[in-house]
Amino acid sequence: MALLHTLIASAALMGAQADDTPITGRTEEVEIRYSRQDGQNRWQADELGGTWSGMGSYRNLFGVSERRRTRADLTVTGGSFGEVPLEISCSGGESELRLAWITFDRQDLVYSCTFTRNGEALDSRFELALQRRGLMGLGRNERAGEFHHNGTTLTFETQRLSGVAFPSGRVPGYVIRHDGVDVGGMDYGVMQSRMYLPGEDDTLREPVTLAAIVLALFFDPANMPD
Repeated sequence: MALLHTLIASAALMGAQADDTPITGRTEEVEIRYSRQDGQNRWQADELGGTWSGMGSYRNLFGVSERRRTRADLTVTGGSFGEVPLEISCSGGESELRLAWITFDRQDLVYSCTFTRNGEALDSRFELALQRRGLMGLGRNERAGEFHHNGTTLTFETQRLSGVAFPSGRVPGYVIRHDGVDVGGMDYGVMQSRMYLPGEDDTLREPVTLAAIVLALFFDPANMPD
């Protein structure tokens, strides 16, 4: 948790870029499409695909006590991931107790994932935490976290990469960084989401793709109806 809080606190300072071109102009845009086939929820992104399921719960007791929980389970196959499904299981939540405009007893949203294949744990770790800005932040929900995959460590934080993000409180998408440099990202959509990925020959393509897929299929409490 200390590492995640450090990531959130320092996210605004991690802007040193090797290229001033927006990440959307120097990466490959790939759509994640969602469908339902044979009684399963499925996602597809070019040669990659898999199944996914999840749920989010929201409880508000007389406007004083509020609690949100979320979980997701998904598989990834195709491309560099092969035909044996990579299985990902994630869960987390947040809660708070409110009185008028004062919020206290808040627990950070902690969302973490485990990665397995054929029942064996992989060298991958995904962790996300929440920060909610105050009045000057227009109530926007912020997330930041870290993804470790096969010796590569990526960081990510909330950011709209395309279009205009209005101050609705919803999380618009994420920018993904490696050593402080923007290398990819993801924007949420209704029927489809968009990933922005390094080139196919780039060694970062696999971890960036996997991070973007996990984020795209995250049942974020801030994006759920009250």
